[in-house]
Amino acid sequence: MKRIAFVNEKGGTCKTTLAVNLAAHFARAGRRVLLVDLDTQGHAGKSLGIDAREARPNVYDWLLDPELPVDRVARPTAIEGLDLIPANKALAEFPLAVAYDRERALRLDRRLDEGQERWDYAFIDAPPSAGLLVTTAILAATDLVVPVATTYLALDGAAEIARTVAELHQEHGRDHPRISMVVPTLYRRTAIGNEVIRKLHAHFPDVVAQTVLSQSVHLDECQSYGETIFEYAPRSKGAAMMRAIGEELLARVEGVTRGVARSAHVHAPAQA
Repeated sequence: MKRIAFVNEKGGTCKTTLAVNLAAHFARAGRRVLLVDLDTQGHAGKSLGIDAREARPNVYDWLLDPELPVDRVARPTAIEGLDLIPANKALAEFPLAVAYDRERALRLDRRLDEGQERWDYAFIDAPPSAGLLVTTAILAATDLVVPVATTYLALDGAAEIARTVAELHQEHGRDHPRISMVVPTLYRRTAIGNEVIRKLHAHFPDVVAQTVLSQSVHLDECQSYGETIFEYAPRSKGAAMMRAIGEELLARVEGVTRGVARSAHVHAPAQA
């Protein structure tokens, strides 16, 4: 099972939007997908029409209780082939609850081993902040998708993720995860937007998505209806952009060339 974590320590980058809609795209392409929400806001569930506020058991229970089977936590969604492990505010207690566990950051990595036969992919929606949960998401992943808003100082978040990955590689003696895709988001045709994209290509050669995710009213609206863009507005520009990004990511992680660059190690750039 490949594990793809969507990470950026800065908020407002469309991280959950990408995680949910690309998970749906993979499921629609015939892959069995488990979406793991690691954000206390529970927005991945909300985006799929699942009210996770009082959901029990949830990802917090699953990470803490080694006897709790994944089958009791994963919930089916309206999209065939896509299951969700929900999160809510209870997850905020996770760092304190595992404070004395020296291998606390590896809990998700180990628990996902249970799903090897049931799912082809695990998509992990990490929280928009630094800390244990982001580290947990990165260490559980084989591949990383880093969304970067095309705004002033946007490279800082991507730079921090690249540095964190390099440090974790060294600390744990691993050569994974790799940054498989950097996705420019919230793009507007401005001088700043174009400059950010230019810098992304310079700092992250070969892994910047070929499709830029520009601002889309339909992508904003579909979340409020608890639907992905493919159900809400399948012929919209938002759906076309998400479909193109999904096809490229699928090709990257499954090693299909078709003119698409493979994932690569990326050196941390200097902050913008």
